[in-house]
Amino acid sequence: MGVTNTIEAIDTMDDNDLIDILSLDPTFELDIRYATDNNFTGQAVYTAEEARCLLRKPVAEALVAVHADLKQQGYKLKIFDCFRPIAVQQRLFEVVPNPDYVAQPVFDTNGKPVRGSKHNRGAAVDLTLITLDGSYVDMPTDYDDFSERAHPDDPEMSVLHRANVNILANAMVKRGFTPIRTEWWHFDGPNWEVYALQ
Repeated sequence: MGVTNTIEAIDTMDDNDLIDILSLDPTFELDIRYATDNNFTGQAVYTAEEARCLLRKPVAEALVAVHADLKQQGYKLKIFDCFRPIAVQQRLFEVVPNPDYVAQPVFDTNGKPVRGSKHNRGAAVDLTLITLDGSYVDMPTDYDDFSERAHPDDPEMSVLHRANVNILANAMVKRGFTPIRTEWWHFDGPNWEVYALQ
């Protein structure tokens, strides 16, 4: 599909639709950890088909803008997680029942989710920086490090780590994303509250 046809297809989508980020910009690097055993559960919790980054259309478009901004600074984005089904959220919370790091899903009497993660809305993303040639950029911790070292305001953070965290955070905030207190890699998308839990 050509660029013009791709744009036309996107323009006909509803903002509530989930869109594969690679359909907008195939230069993102994906490292969807929950589709592998390289995550805090020690086993894959996504199927092979779920090893992709799906986001609500406006959130995806904002992330593409972040990516373009960062390329001008010599960086690219590597994505760890995007949309996360509510059933997976429940499983993750069972492993780490600490809402500072894993949001607790709550269901009504009919089993409908009434509270969960912004990931369950397709409106949050976990990511890091890499260089344009794909090299690692040193960050304070690995992904899903549930310690104070992962907090963006950790007073013990090195000068280098703080500089790299700030490059990522500033680029994300510029395009409407919001960081959280406990994880340098997690950002809530613009207007996340308008999207339903899934």
